[in-house]
Amino acid sequence: MRKTTNTINTASKDVLAKAMAMEGITVQHSANAETAYFDTQNRVLCLPIWEDMTNDMYDMLVGHEVSHALHTPADGWSDFVGEDKFSGMRHQFLNVVEDARIERMIKDKFPGLRRNFAGAYAQLNDRDLFELEGKNIADLPLLDRLNLEFKLGLFGLADVEFSADEQQYVERMRDSKTIEDVVALSQDLFDLWLEEQPLEKDEDGQHQMEDSADGDDTQSGGSSNTDDGEDSDSQDDSNDDTDSSGDSTESDEDSDDEQSGGSSNTGDGEDSGESMEDDTDDGEGADSEQSNESSDNGNEQSDLGYDDYSNDPCGSTQRAFDQAVSDMRNQESADYQYHKLPELKLENIIVDYTEIDRQFVEFNADNSDKIDNRSHIKAIEECDTFINKSKPVVNHMVQQFMMKQAAEAEKKTEITKTGILDTTTMINYRWSENIFLKNETHEDGKSHGIVMFLDWSGSMGSIIKETIEQMLVLTEFCNKMQIPFEVYAFTSAYHSDNNSPHYVKSEDESVLTPHNFHLLNFLSSRMNSREYKQAVKNLWLLGVTNSYGNYRSYLYVPSKFSLGCTPLNEAVVAGLEIIPAFQQHNDVQIVNTVILSDGDGHSMGAYGYRSGKSFIAEPNTRRNIEVGNDSKGETAAYLQILKNQTGCNIIGIKLYAGRRIDNLRYRYFTTDCVTDEKGMNEASSSWKSQNFFSVRGENAEGHDELFVIQGSLKVETGVLDHLDGDASLAKVRNAFVKGNSKKKSSRVIATKLIDLIAV
Repeated sequence: MRKTTNTINTASKDVLAKAMAMEGITVQHSANAETAYFDTQNRVLCLPIWEDMTNDMYDMLVGHEVSHALHTPADGWSDFVGEDKFSGMRHQFLNVVEDARIERMIKDKFPGLRRNFAGAYAQLNDRDLFELEGKNIADLPLLDRLNLEFKLGLFGLADVEFSADEQQYVERMRDSKTIEDVVALSQDLFDLWLEEQPLEKDEDGQHQMEDSADGDDTQSGGSSNTDDGEDSDSQDDSNDDTDSSGDSTESDEDSDDEQSGGSSNTGDGEDSGESMEDDTDDGEGADSEQSNESSDNGNEQSDLGYDDYSNDPCGSTQRAFDQAVSDMRNQESADYQYHKLPELKLENIIVDYTEIDRQFVEFNADNSDKIDNRSHIKAIEECDTFINKSKPVVNHMVQQFMMKQAAEAEKKTEITKTGILDTTTMINYRWSENIFLKNETHEDGKSHGIVMFLDWSGSMGSIIKETIEQMLVLTEFCNKMQIPFEVYAFTSAYHSDNNSPHYVKSEDESVLTPHNFHLLNFLSSRMNSREYKQAVKNLWLLGVTNSYGNYRSYLYVPSKFSLGCTPLNEAVVAGLEIIPAFQQHNDVQIVNTVILSDGDGHSMGAYGYRSGKSFIAEPNTRRNIEVGNDSKGETAAYLQILKNQTGCNIIGIKLYAGRRIDNLRYRYFTTDCVTDEKGMNEASSSWKSQNFFSVRGENAEGHDELFVIQGSLKVETGVLDHLDGDASLAKVRNAFVKGNSKKKSSRVIATKLIDLIAV
């Protein structure tokens, strides 16, 4: 069979399965799963890691298993199957009949699946997965013809004939509605098959197979590992409750029987018997190995196999189908990894602005003789000067914001005629039809809030002061427009006095492990005017002290607020609680989450599996979010979960200190080794003229929009401050033009956010 690269979007198929199940089932992919199966107790749909699979095939198989989850009960059929030597054969009959019922039910519930089922079975038939080549369908046993009728005949893919006596079974199979109907029909079909077998009765009057060369070989194949055929029973029990149709079991055990007996089966049911004695053959040895593998991995399968009947013509089409689907598995794939988010203790993580202020007050009191120096005073004066000079910038932003709001309101205004004459304009009826009174309907604008997460790591040292300047312009604007906001700096350097745990430790190995970190709540709209002004000065001092500037060794600030590592991922996970609480406290409709950082966060353990895919389970849902194979892919997964859970807009501000962006080509403009040259050229042009470019879509790394901004870009306020008093008119004009251009670029963060929150 040919092997191709599997391009199926498994994440979208997970969503499809959940939608069809109409409940939050968990969908997982496992390299150890021989076939798809459903765990009814834990509500987990487990799918193999398939390859050489089309979308129609994938949708058909997923729909098939979901229908089992919805319609196949955990009990009500096991008594019929029993535990004697005919259990496997009875299970085959039950499988075929139940498959017809559950496939009909899922197609009735979701009519769009009919096309997928038709396409899938057409493709499978083209590949001869039912092993019909060289065979006359009319000569096949009744069970196989029924199987083909409801998998191929329904879609005009095969002409399946039935005698007048057999037509009743077709109608009963078509009309079966309950598991009781399925069991009753399966019993009748099994009895019919049993009567056709060369049987004799034992001392108790029970039927048993006559001894024959073929019969002995067949029986030995099913009980080669135990005395009573327990080998076949050991493989399939975990899914007695999960997939009564046996789809989860057939290819597990039949894959080897088909290789040992079925692969040499030419249709006459003969078997040389040699494979059962040869450990190098794919028969008994492979079967035993698979059984142990299944048990070791906890991936137990149903314990009702078809081993005893691998040479019986009855059921050969279903066995061939199951084997072929099993062969589509990527047997070289590493197992997928599934992770859960940790439970954080925000009360031990967030350092509120009141606590930050208290620490500054105590520090200043203890070091009053040291902080009253020229460098300290100079830094405070610079802060005051910056705030005063930024007022025109903030006022311009307010003006732009109000204009954008007005423009948006105009778009949302609907004018309708009332049908009542306007007595003032009705005199114009001869040349105008607008003589009726009008109603104007204005759609209310949505209220916004902003939560900012600031990277407080050592790599920000070269641009931390400029970043704080940009952020202060934004908070000044928010204060002016009374937009609620919070500013959190994420860091690993802060050490609390009580060393309380930051998360709930779990014995579950799938739970991710966060690094110790804190969120420093430097600024907040909850502050009064005095608190805000003091917090701005404290933050300014920290920016100066932690930057690679002239004041670093002369300013005295609490050492707890030095720069550390980059717990970006932990900050995003904390946002799952912070954003809803902020939204509720401030009664805003939309929260804009802004992340200002210059690099990637440290992994919490979700992406280190380069040989296989990795997923994170989204809280309160059974949705799995796929993680990329690097740190930015892991962060993108957390951001996706944050957006899904809170509905916030996620705006990324990536601060980049380079002069050129050529080395960003592969990160933001290349997908599957193909570079978007047009996008790259537009970004380069924007970088040269405006000191930033933006990215949307797949390359935005989980953000709604990602802005890559010149990190050292200062906020320009006074465009003529650097000129001498006797400067010529030409110099003044050139400085004014050039300075205004810089002003527009330097307030880029705040300006771009205005565009997003004015709607």
